[in-house]
Amino acid sequence: MIKLPPLKPDSDEMLHLDALRIVGALMIVVFHFNRFINLDGRWQLADDTIKSFSLVVDLFFVISGYVMAAIYTGRLTSLAKYGDFLKKRVARLGPLHWLTLMVFVAIAAAGSAGLINERDPSRYDASCIVPNILLIHAWGVCKAQTYNFVSWAISAEMWLYLALPLLFWITARGRIWTAVGAVGSLVALFWVSRDGETFSQWSYNFGVARAVPGFLLGMLAFQIRPTLAKLPAAPWVMWGLLAAFLIGSGAGLPRGLLLLVMYAIGFAGVAADAAGQVGPVTRRLAPWAQLSFTLYMLHPIALKIALNWVGFGMWGLNGDAMRLWVLAWVLLLIPIAYLSLVFFERPARDWIAKLSLSRSDPPKPEAR
Repeated sequence: MIKLPPLKPDSDEMLHLDALRIVGALMIVVFHFNRFINLDGRWQLADDTIKSFSLVVDLFFVISGYVMAAIYTGRLTSLAKYGDFLKKRVARLGPLHWLTLMVFVAIAAAGSAGLINERDPSRYDASCIVPNILLIHAWGVCKAQTYNFVSWAISAEMWLYLALPLLFWITARGRIWTAVGAVGSLVALFWVSRDGETFSQWSYNFGVARAVPGFLLGMLAFQIRPTLAKLPAAPWVMWGLLAAFLIGSGAGLPRGLLLLVMYAIGFAGVAADAAGQVGPVTRRLAPWAQLSFTLYMLHPIALKIALNWVGFGMWGLNGDAMRLWVLAWVLLLIPIAYLSLVFFERPARDWIAKLSLSRSDPPKPEAR
């Protein structure tokens, strides 16, 4: 009998951020499944609230900036170590990204051959296959979200990893310079997008720029964590801000304001971890963060096949029946993500990471 390993946090020092990761991943799943939740128009308030859940990606950028600063500050001291770092990040993000890309390439091929009714020239742009493989498809080289459309955020993350030595050069100047970089980039992005689509909606169209303020804010949070640790009742503040985000989303608050609330949630999570105040809810949620990346990457396949083709197309589900089908797939994705993590992602990650190890730098586990 195969013994399945339990889910465990990578560290006891970031449990609140881990809790936010798994809650955020589920919110992203619900955001993309939302197109099938209100088909009958009876759940308009839920529909209006869920539309702002895409801002959770910006929370992920804050958490990523914090984690990279916490793990790698002072460590990327040579070209070899920088190369090992990049290979580890590719090992973490690449295998599942390439696998899901293959699934959508197969769907596109079947549509082109007339085997299925699935043709979308912008979504399945063949010229964007190579940029997707190279993880540069959110750098302004594609004209639409392509293939596994959520992977634009992974492309943005890779740009930040490539730029990490430069970002560390900024943070090494001190927290003031980090704050100037974070706030300055945020103000600049608000300014350039003021007359059209706000930058917090960018994805394939220079999503890399959207990621910069959040990532730098995460690095700043690492620098000021002793100060953040003094925040009274930080866990309550974190969950309270998340509740405020939900209420504000339903009330139709401006997207820019909700973005700032999302950044504040990340800072409150850092404050709670820095203070070491871990409640039972956070402690139970934290291990599930191991599935957050997998849920993020796999749910577009369930959206396409289970919800769109089967639930909506073949069975004609609507109303409560469709909502139950959506809920079933939110829940089913959790064991599917676990199996993907254990039997595919971790073995693939370990294999790729071993190819890049420097003899002078012994391997250290990296799962985030």
